[in-house]
Amino acid sequence: MTGAAARRPRRTRPGRPGYPNSPEASHMPIVAPHHVLDPDGQPHGALRRPLAPLNGQLPVAHDLLLLRYPGALRPLDRGGPPSWARRTLRTHPWVTVARAPSMTGARELWLPVMARGPRRGQRFDAMAPRSTVARILRPEQLTDRLKLLPPRRVSAIPGLTALRAVTGLITDHRLTWGPIGAIGYELATGEPVAGPLSPLRLVLRAPAWLSRRDAMKLWRELGRLDVELDAELEIRNRVVPLGRYARGTVGRANSGRHPSQSAMSRASGR
Repeated sequence: MTGAAARRPRRTRPGRPGYPNSPEASHMPIVAPHHVLDPDGQPHGALRRPLAPLNGQLPVAHDLLLLRYPGALRPLDRGGPPSWARRTLRTHPWVTVARAPSMTGARELWLPVMARGPRRGQRFDAMAPRSTVARILRPEQLTDRLKLLPPRRVSAIPGLTALRAVTGLITDHRLTWGPIGAIGYELATGEPVAGPLSPLRLVLRAPAWLSRRDAMKLWRELGRLDVELDAELEIRNRVVPLGRYARGTVGRANSGRHPSQSAMSRASGR
């Protein structure tokens, strides 16, 4: 064997060290895309410091995940990922946890995720192994990231402009909340995917059910904002549209269950 051949890197296979699904994968270097924001919110071309540890967090619906190995995704469709998804994930390996059940394998927890494309309506559904998740950003962590975007960009997108007013309105109701959808994705990644017509989608999390009166008050206050708005109320693994709950057209008993959170809670024994 020649010296050049001896130095040639070995190709990895499933189950061998270096493969995304292997136990060693979690200790491998993270390759950061050029638009990822560092812990101080500044875009950078290479990872200057390690990302924050996950500390045993289990992702739930609407969380944004930074993946170490986007190639480890398993498409839900047999046709595989579309070309736009491969290009996007190569440079911006962020996905959103979908509201669907997770799956537990022999050695891995598989999370339902969705990759967002640069154009409206581009969506790629897949399953992501928990071991390839490098960082989790939850919707409630995104509200403080508005200051990291260029002011001109914020003023051009009504969904971003309205966030400051939303903060004051929801704070009075003592709810944990955050933006989701295209607005949340842009706040997390810095990638300009939201447009002037993008609705401001919110998730509102509360430890107990709101009274109809408080829900209607909040819904009317949010309705005065100059942007199309969609808000969902999440309480004890139950999800219901805020407007329908406030109007009494949907009750607590028939609210939708939070499948991804409940499934992952069972997997973790919680």
